[in-house]
Amino acid sequence: MKNGRLFEILYLLVEKRAVTAGELAQRLEVSERTIYRDIDALSAAGIPVYAQKGKGGGIRLMDQFVLDRALLSQEQQDEILFALQAILATGGAEEGSTLAQLSALFRRDGGDWLEVDFSDWGSGAAERESFSLVKRSILERRPLSFLYYSSAGEQSRRVVEPARLVFKAGCWYLSAFCRTRQDWRIFRLVRMEDLSLEAGACPPRTPPEQLEAPLPGDYRGADLQLCFAPSAAWRVRDYFHPREVTPLPDGHLLVRCTFPEDQWLLSFLLSFGSQLEVLSPAYWRDILAEELKKSLDIYET
Repeated sequence: MKNGRLFEILYLLVEKRAVTAGELAQRLEVSERTIYRDIDALSAAGIPVYAQKGKGGGIRLMDQFVLDRALLSQEQQDEILFALQAILATGGAEEGSTLAQLSALFRRDGGDWLEVDFSDWGSGAAERESFSLVKRSILERRPLSFLYYSSAGEQSRRVVEPARLVFKAGCWYLSAFCRTRQDWRIFRLVRMEDLSLEAGACPPRTPPEQLEAPLPGDYRGADLQLCFAPSAAWRVRDYFHPREVTPLPDGHLLVRCTFPEDQWLLSFLLSFGSQLEVLSPAYWRDILAEELKKSLDIYET
């Protein structure tokens, strides 16, 4: 408790350079006598802090004192502050306090040059609550129960031992040991519903180093050639790497890519409507044509 209070005093002095004992006592909810004992402790530890009497006086830190310069380079300081800004976007209030303290400690006014927001457009309180519950289950090492919808539309109740949250390709994923499957699994957060913390604690486990979903034994990847209309250019830039995209003279975009052959791929290709023509393989042209006929039948009946 005392060490935390000493750091808080040091942080305030670094930020303001001078503050009265009364202000410190009120801020830290201790007596002024305790504050003066803390100042003596800081001084004994080699921190150049002193008390100045009279008007404009107070407890001061020598102007030459900069705590961090011998410990961290400017680049390392920037990396720390950048990481804390990103963590703040996940809803960590504690990191906000740490960010403010380290910004003052590093003598750095970051301004508003960076804003990190991992939420989707239009996401509400329910999504934030789910994210917070998953985060809590990881930090408290507690099992998590939820309903999960697979990419094939199948629903199942899972009880997992969460290990880490991963933000990849614009989506949040949970890497967890699934007690139902008795193996490590990857869960997409937007497909998780009815979340609740379970009783008990999670045993220590080492998660896989990389976020990779298990592939079925009959896995096949489709090598696709896709031709997109100019009006779809913004979505093409969102989803495909520049090396996969070849602009054509008439403004169309030729994309060569590889995707797993599953229901997601079908939905993804159909989402482009008339903005997309599948050039190859031929059987994927047939698959899309059949699905489009089914849609047309719905509107013609």
